[in-house]
Amino acid sequence: MSPLDAYMKNSVQTASPLQQVILLYDKAIFSMKSAKENIGTGDIRSKIENITKASDIVRALDSALDFDKGGEIAQNLHMLYDFILTQLPIVHARNDQKLLDDLIEIMENLKEGWEGIQSKV
Repeated sequence: MSPLDAYMKNSVQTASPLQQVILLYDKAIFSMKSAKENIGTGDIRSKIENITKASDIVRALDSALDFDKGGEIAQNLHMLYDFILTQLPIVHARNDQKLLDDLIEIMENLKEGWEGIQSKV
């Protein structure tokens, strides 16, 4: 395990649940931005790896939703996550950087919302 991986693992393990959500958003956004760079350079293998990482993270965020406690907010997040998960394979198939930019923007906006919650806690 590299020092960076060890640091990231420790950061996640010691973070509050809210901080963990924000870290997941960071990683998903980073993976999407990396996939965009991979499209630009023609690095297909890395593009697939990064899109897969982003998909896995969005799936994890979606599976963590509590519809009983989260109500309408959880339902809206589920719909956004579902949209992202249906669009990432399209990004892959078409090398669609514009669509990827749109998905990154959605994730960045959601992350800002969670950061707003964190600042009030």
